[in-house]
This record gives sequence, C-alpha cells and structure tokens, in this order.
Amino acid sequence: MSTHDDSVFIRNFSLLLAGLCVIGLTAFVLAKLVNKSVPYIHSEPKQISANVAPVGVVNAGSEAVAVAGVASAAAPAAAAAPAATPVAEASSDPGKAIYDKVCFACHAQGIAGAPKHGDVAAWEPRIAQGRDTLIKHVIDGFTGQSGMMPPRGGNPSLSDADAGLAVDYMLAAVGSGGGGAAQAAEAAVPAPAAAQPAVASADAGGKGKEIYDQVCFVCHTPGAAGAPKLGDKPAWEPRIAKGIDTLYANSLNGFMGNGTMMPPKGGRPDIADDDVKAAVDYMVSDAK
Repeated sequence: MSTHDDSVFIRNFSLLLAGLCVIGLTAFVLAKLVNKSVPYIHSEPKQISANVAPVGVVNAGSEAVAVAGVASAAAPAAAAAPAATPVAEASSDPGKAIYDKVCFACHAQGIAGAPKHGDVAAWEPRIAQGRDTLIKHVIDGFTGQSGMMPPRGGNPSLSDADAGLAVDYMLAAVGSGGGGAAQAAEAAVPAPAAAQPAVASADAGGKGKEIYDQVCFVCHTPGAAGAPKLGDKPAWEPRIAKGIDTLYANSLNGFMGNGTMMPPKGGRPDIADDDVKAAVDYMVSDAK
C-alpha cells in the first residue's frame, strides 16, 4: 500500500470517529434535556416492601373475611335473595292417612248414606252415639236407616287401631276434638300396625283387578249403595244386557237410579279412563 493510500485511510477513519462522537454527544445532551422534566422517584424500603407484598393470605379460621370489591357485590345478592321459606311438612296424622286410603271412597261423596267428611249436621247424631259405638260400626259393619257401612270399610286388612284413628280424624274435622292423632293419644289407642296395601299384584288378574282392589271393592264387595257384588251373575245380567259402552259411561260419568248410586269413577277422578274401563271389563268377565 502506498503512502498516499495510507493518508486517505487515516483521514476517512478520523472523520468517521469524529462523526460518531458528535452523534453520541448529541444523544447524551438530548437525553439530559428530556429527563430533566421527569422527577426522580426514590422508593423507601417500606414502600418497596409494600409493593412486593402478596395480595392476600389463606383464611384458616372459621369466620368469614370481607374482601374489598367482593363483599360489596355479595351484599346486594344477599339482600335480593328471598328469605328461606320453611317447607311445609307432610301431615303426620295417621288417621288422615287411613282416611285417604280407605274411608274417602264413601265419606268424600256421601255414598250409601255415609256422612260426608266435615259435614257437621250429618255427624251430630252419630257423635251422640259415642266414639266407641262409631268405632264398633267401622269394625263390625253397620246397616240401618241412616246408611250402610261394610265391615272395616270394605278393607279386611284394616286393624282395630286403624279404625279408631280414622274415626278420630273424621270426628276432629267436625269439631269434636283436636285432631285424629291427639284423640288417639288421649284414648290410649295403640299405634297402628304397618298398613297392608289392598292392591293385588297386576299379574293376579291384570290392570282391571288392580283397579278393582284399589277402588271398586269398597262398594262392589259388600254391595253398598246398590252396587252389584263381584261375581253375582243375577245382579250383573241386566247390566251386561245394556252393553259394555253403557257400563263404561256409567262408571266414568256416574249413575243414579233404581236404588243404585255410582259416583264418577268410583269417587276417584284421578284414575285414567282406560283404567276405569279395565275394572269394568274385569267385573263383567267375572260375572259371566
């Protein structure tokens, strides 16, 4: 390399260094000017500790801890929530349970002269006979001018104690006591044995027999209110002659005439029409 080339290189390199120094100084001056308007914040050790502290701690105690931002949102929700309403407990009166299972079939509709539940006027002459007499009529059955009562309400599984509880419940409804359970306790009636279901299994005779054993037996077993007894062919013949559709209609809609009274669906409006018809089919087939 010649001396001329060396001179050119040194000159250019020197100019480059000078330019870089100028740029660096300019940047330094500008940085100072900019930072001059920004205050320098010096954090104390306490402030630094507060800044790096955890946002919360685990609550191992039993008391609820109010948290900022959360409590304020929970409070309106708690205020908006309705007060807890106590759920009404199912009736524990065993007398009512027995009435709903057996007695209602006649006493709800007044079938065969049975005094309706809660009918004070109808119950007054019976109350005058005394509680023991009424229970005896339930157990042994009763036939008289005032009506007809099949033994044990047509349910042979009804125990003597159950009969007393049912009578007490109905007497309480007409103001002669403080409730079936209370009267039973006062009369020292023993607790009822577990009620035996009156419903036979469906495979013993199909749906028709099942419905008969649930409802129809109350009148058709003892022949209450002029109902033809199950299996009584002479009593069923004139009815069968009317046709099955007529028997269906009388069972579904009720019937009264010729000394016979049949409430709609045997006093059980909750039973399906097809089930009522099945019961009719069962009784008709048993009478043939």
